[in-house]
Amino acid sequence: MGGANGGKKRFIDRVESVAEWMNPVTSDPAAPLKTVSFFESFAPSLMPRSSMHQGMAAGLSVLAAELVGRSVDSLVSKAVPASSPFVARFGARAVATGIGYGLTQIPQTRDEATYVASARTVGRLAMAGGVGGMVYQAADELRVRYPKAGPIRPIITGIGGFVGSLMYSERLLEHRRTVIRRWSEDDKPADLMVSLGIGIGVSTAGRVVGKGFMASREGAQTYFGDDVVQRAFGRLLNIGVWAAGAAALYSAGVGYIARANERIEPAYSEPPTSEFVSGGPSSVAPFDELGLQGRRYVTDVVTPEVIEATLGEPAVAHPIRAYIGYNSEPLYSTGRSELALEELDRLGAFDRKYLLLFCPTGTGWVDQTMIESAEILARGDIATCCIQYGRSPSFLAVQKVALGRKQFRQLLWGVKQRLAGRAPEDRPKVLVFGESLGAWSSSDVVMKQGIEGFDQYGIDQALWFGLPGLAKWSKTGMREGRNALVPEGTVGSFDRIEQWKELSAEERSKLRAVILDHDNDPIVQISLRLAVKQPVWLDPDEEKGRNVPEDMEWTPLITFLQVAVDAMNAMRVIPGEFKSFGHDYRGDTAEFVHAAYHFDEVTDEQMAKVDETLRQLELERGERIKQAKEAGTERTAGPKYLRDRKPGEPAGEPMEATEGQAEGDFQ
Repeated sequence: MGGANGGKKRFIDRVESVAEWMNPVTSDPAAPLKTVSFFESFAPSLMPRSSMHQGMAAGLSVLAAELVGRSVDSLVSKAVPASSPFVARFGARAVATGIGYGLTQIPQTRDEATYVASARTVGRLAMAGGVGGMVYQAADELRVRYPKAGPIRPIITGIGGFVGSLMYSERLLEHRRTVIRRWSEDDKPADLMVSLGIGIGVSTAGRVVGKGFMASREGAQTYFGDDVVQRAFGRLLNIGVWAAGAAALYSAGVGYIARANERIEPAYSEPPTSEFVSGGPSSVAPFDELGLQGRRYVTDVVTPEVIEATLGEPAVAHPIRAYIGYNSEPLYSTGRSELALEELDRLGAFDRKYLLLFCPTGTGWVDQTMIESAEILARGDIATCCIQYGRSPSFLAVQKVALGRKQFRQLLWGVKQRLAGRAPEDRPKVLVFGESLGAWSSSDVVMKQGIEGFDQYGIDQALWFGLPGLAKWSKTGMREGRNALVPEGTVGSFDRIEQWKELSAEERSKLRAVILDHDNDPIVQISLRLAVKQPVWLDPDEEKGRNVPEDMEWTPLITFLQVAVDAMNAMRVIPGEFKSFGHDYRGDTAEFVHAAYHFDEVTDEQMAKVDETLRQLELERGERIKQAKEAGTERTAGPKYLRDRKPGEPAGEPMEATEGQAEGDFQ
């Protein structure tokens, strides 16, 4: 009997312990702040989220709140220990809140230094930690003054508070679903319980890493001794070991992912026979060295027949495509740039009316829709050139921006030198393009000269899509034309084509750089300053941009984490479904390409046909990628590919997407 009673007591004790851990107010000194931050992770942001992304946002927000709450509590406890009377403990946290409030009164200006914004944000965080500590101390004091008579009260308050928090979170999540546009009707919205589980996993992993770091630091300090210098050396050594381990793990992960660049797809395994592309008979760039994205790029080319069928007028020439892969020898930046210049010479690129130079994204991915738009609108009288500088997704290739910039600068300079020997009327118009990380790399070439750099490198016009907020052009205000390096009217930043159409003909002609940045593109909006300073696009006194939720607000640290998670889901490509949303610019591409590069006029009917052709070409590309995944199986729907049709062949019915996924490799 005694054993049964003992087992029952142990069970009740465990339930009570779990209930106290679940209590959203008294589980630990940072609990109130963590609970509020958990709620804020469900607030409206820029992108729709799956359960995975929502769970990551919740877990990271809780970790940030725990760091702030415990830091404030630790600092206050050094002055007023936990053994002090309640009034002293509560008052100390009230003083911390007051000091924080004082810092929040530092005036905010648009172009203030980051350290000024950081001081104000430290005040807000101190206030949050102080108020959270006051709530915890008050609740803890109530528990001391009114001791529990049994397990019922802590179990009811703990589990009841947790369930109440979940119910409130479900309401927040439902509101989030109603105010944020989804990518498609097939999107599966975030589920609260799944998100909660992922969030607990993320926060637990973060705590384990943090405790491991602190344990190894303590071990290093103990090993080297108690002297101040020895302890400092132990701490530095611990940081170095952890940094080296993180770098090694990162490099190993990136290297594993980068192997996809070497994959040979059945649909893209045969070298092209065209004399106008890299990898072909006139090329010096071996087809097998172009990489996954390069092989796709030189295989899926626009032909004069496609141009004529689209515009209803003869093509002037066959478009030229030059691509130098990351593995192209010689394996160094200058070698790749020189190889690109030789390739342009051999393919006859300098004889075209337009020469379009562009940087790819981190994987070497090329925005085919943009290139196809330019080739069609230029009537084929255009050559394009790209040099790959990375083999991993852009968020893992930020460290490659410097290499991309270096290669692109060398390419621009080499082109200018070669064109200098030609008469002005025989030189092609030099155009520049970049998207996402490619926009960052290519714009950085002129980050110190601004528009003067355009003339220095012989650039006529530039078009950038989704210029990251971390790029120099973004951080220095050149993107918005707020910098002395960009004379008024030479740079235009737009969210949609209607804004460009509002300009006069004179204003349009003055533009040297056109930047297409969607208001709700998290890759455009994210920056390190977002963690400590309220951006203009979230100023409550300003009108919110297109697709930015009206009730989205800025919170220190939390908004940065929210936008960072949104950046992971900023683009979902569904072949043939062009959107003007987030980091997907296909819905704007054709009109902005025509506008930015001042191509010859087209009618509304021709532009509509261009859009139709672009969608069809993308569907065909999606089908080819599906074939690659299915090891070369036969296509199951649609007529012969547009590029494969001979002149005079009937168009037939447009191709339709078949079952299977192309999205994963499409970017």
